[in-house]
Amino acid sequence: MIKLPVTWEMCGFVKVEAPDIESAIEYFNENSDKIPFPDDSEYVDASFALTDSDREFVQLYNEVGD
Repeated sequence: MIKLPVTWEMCGFVKVEAPDIESAIEYFNENSDKIPFPDDSEYVDASFALTDSDREFVQLYNEVGD
């Protein structure tokens, strides 16, 4: 069994308290690491992919114990 690193995208909406859209975007960009993921989100079609196909990179994942 070979482990392959994969990624995929999700989309949803977050609410930000701000006086206007520009301020909301600025707030999000400055605080995105503190904003929780949306409770209601969906998979982005066709976003499932290998994270990396470099043999040496993939080998690292397979050297670590399960």
